Amino acid sequence: MPTPVVLGAAAELDSVRRALLIVGSPKTKSSSTSSALGGYLLQRLKERGWETESLTLRASLNREEGEGELLSSVERAGLILLVFPLYADALPYLVTKALAVIAAHRRERPEPSPQRLVAIVNSGFPETHQNSVALAICREFAAQSGFAWAGSLALGGGGAIGDQPLTGAKRSGLPVKHVIAALEMTAAALAEGLPVPPEAVRMISKNPIPLVPFALWRWMYARVAGKGFEREAAKNGVSKDRLLAHPYAA
Repeated sequence: MPTPVVLGAAAELDSVRRALLIVGSPKTKSSSTSSALGGYLLQRLKERGWETESLTLRASLNREEGEGELLSSVERAGLILLVFPLYADALPYLVTKALAVIAAHRRERPEPSPQRLVAIVNSGFPETHQNSVALAICREFAAQSGFAWAGSLALGGGGAIGDQPLTGAKRSGLPVKHVIAALEMTAAALAEGLPVPPEAVRMISKNPIPLVPFALWRWMYARVAGKGFEREAAKNGVSKDRLLAHPYAA
């Protein structure tokens, strides 16, 4: 297995200062938490003089033209920002498919171009450690495909952040100052050839409600999320008892 390529304190800047945002959310017809996070980071890089491109993974990736579009976009970029929601404890199908397509393409090339990879994952679980397996998959992909691993960010309780722009004037939902601060730090570091700062990793995992212990925040989040499931079920004629049914239990 190839040795992982990991950025140290600093790395040579990309010869082409071009960043590609790959959004892996299945919400392709509406905004998502993933697109809100990735879009903010991409805009901060653009403000620092970078060329930027954004691509949302769609079902067309299962066809030749979709694969070609993805690979062309990847080839043009020096920095890849992969942003996606957690599915169980891993990556959504189209993200897995995209990584497989990219890996196969790079294996066919004797000397793939030097590029950096950053992964940002958000989950419905309030604990950020739930994202660890998914990020380990991304890092292993980087190692086997010859990307320089530039770090990652993990956000828990993504549903509380929502899918609205982080700086939207009429934004609703919980405060996002800690998320914005983490992305600002990350953009500044990446623009200078540095990896994602440890402080940004810590910042984005903070409890969004000031002065509330994490245990209480976790309980509140689960409680609100549960009520949300019940409301959606009721709209579709499903009772709470049926939500809790175990039809395949022994």
